[in-house]
Amino acid sequence: MMGDAPGTMGMPFVPFMAMWVPMMAAMMLPAITPVATLWAGSISRKPRSVERVVRLMLFAAGYVAVWAGAGVLAYAMMRPVEIGAEAGLYSPRAAAVTVLIVAGLYQLSPLREDCLSKCRSPMSVLTVVTAGPVLLRDLRAGALHGAWCLACCWSLMAILALLGLMNVTAMVVLAVFVFAEKTSRFGVAAGRLAGLLMLMAAALTAVSA
Repeated sequence: MMGDAPGTMGMPFVPFMAMWVPMMAAMMLPAITPVATLWAGSISRKPRSVERVVRLMLFAAGYVAVWAGAGVLAYAMMRPVEIGAEAGLYSPRAAAVTVLIVAGLYQLSPLREDCLSKCRSPMSVLTVVTAGPVLLRDLRAGALHGAWCLACCWSLMAILALLGLMNVTAMVVLAVFVFAEKTSRFGVAAGRLAGLLMLMAAALTAVSA
């Protein structure tokens, strides 16, 4: 099935983005709930306030915009890799091993763990985005949280790209992992374990027949 194919699945840019944006929004929705809930509580106590709805929509728009930008970058990076493999410049296995190694090493890096700590803490958004016009403040808050989320999750999305961006099983497993990593006390350990598994997968892929 096309959905189980790696990379862009041979899709043109516009259909790829039409698939990417809602898919990432669905996968990341559980993980952003703590921050979104806290942000919603800071806006208004009126349950049907128009202002509240608009500001929450702007928060979500800022978050989605970051992941949409990530989709553009992902497509721009994956297409040349696919073209090179199709031209015989290197094997798909070599490309897969490279992705697994890069993703695995990043999972184990201090930079990634620092980004995860920011993403796990709603206050990292609330304390930074406090100035400027109210509406832009909501947009910037969503974008900031999206940026922290992207910084600590891009390596997992790279693995999803290897397995197939529309591979439902992989999507569900990764969504559950992201939620647990960002909300449980085992988040850092889980991230490190994932990094080790990626490096093991790279080694097994490299030596497999």
